[in-house]
Amino acid sequence: MTHLSDKELLKKMKELPAFELNREQKTRIIKSIREHKTPRKRLGFSFQRAGVLGALFAVLIIVPILFLETMDLPETNSSAGVERAESGEYFALFNEAGKPIYLDSNYGIPEKVSLLRPVEWVAEDYRGVAKIMVYLWGNPDDLVNKDMKIEGVHVDSGYTQEIASFTLSNGMYGSDAHALTSFKPFEKHGYWNLKFIFGEGTFEEFSVYVKEPYVEIGKATLLISKEDLVAGTFEDVNLDVEGEDLPEQVKLRLYSLEDGTTEVFTFSDRMDFIKASTGKKGSSFTGDIVLKKSGKYWITVLNQSVLVEVRKSQPPANE
Repeated sequence: MTHLSDKELLKKMKELPAFELNREQKTRIIKSIREHKTPRKRLGFSFQRAGVLGALFAVLIIVPILFLETMDLPETNSSAGVERAESGEYFALFNEAGKPIYLDSNYGIPEKVSLLRPVEWVAEDYRGVAKIMVYLWGNPDDLVNKDMKIEGVHVDSGYTQEIASFTLSNGMYGSDAHALTSFKPFEKHGYWNLKFIFGEGTFEEFSVYVKEPYVEIGKATLLISKEDLVAGTFEDVNLDVEGEDLPEQVKLRLYSLEDGTTEVFTFSDRMDFIKASTGKKGSSFTGDIVLKKSGKYWITVLNQSVLVEVRKSQPPANE
């Protein structure tokens, strides 16, 4: 039998007599098979359990996200604009004889607060804010000898910087308190809300417009705001140059990229100065400059150049 092929073995098995097992015999055979069956190793990881854990993990992630999306989160200082405060206005102060003075430079809110402001506010510039007079109206007992600070809030971005801090003295020119201070240069151009603050409370506020920075040419500064650099004639313009032993006259060369033409303007009437914040010496020159049309130009002063854009004329910004 052991030498029979599989096919022959199956043929012989079919020739054997068939026997029907009773119920008891079937039960005994099945029990025997189960007892001798090799036990299956139980894995420590269950797919069903993994599904439950995965669903729980997803809930733990999604719920906080939905919660954060529905919360009113505070806006960041650098990205959220603020509402522009009311504009100030020019109004007169009065000297001891009762005559009005500083009508074209005292700016603020009448009977509240004002500044002897420069002709123009210009971003990044220290010149116009080196000396500022502040005047306040109210109860002198609540003002004199009190500390005040001024914060500037940039309207478009919400950026805030401290502009000045000082102690108030007795009133003058009809005010109830005043102070002589200096402002830090505005770091951005555009509208700013000036907030006059005692402690944590705002005494008053109004808005001012700050122009784009002056034109910088190396160590020289042409005192024309970039936004005022339009076609036209500029008379008695100041050109400040840092350095010592400067010449009596300085040439400003204007080269048009569109026309390929060069014009030269002479700045003279040198006046020496020392920059208070750094102690560096320099000289200020005066001259005229003519910008015939809009376009791009190279401006060169003392072998240093900068590319500028002369813009088309636009109406001035209103405060």
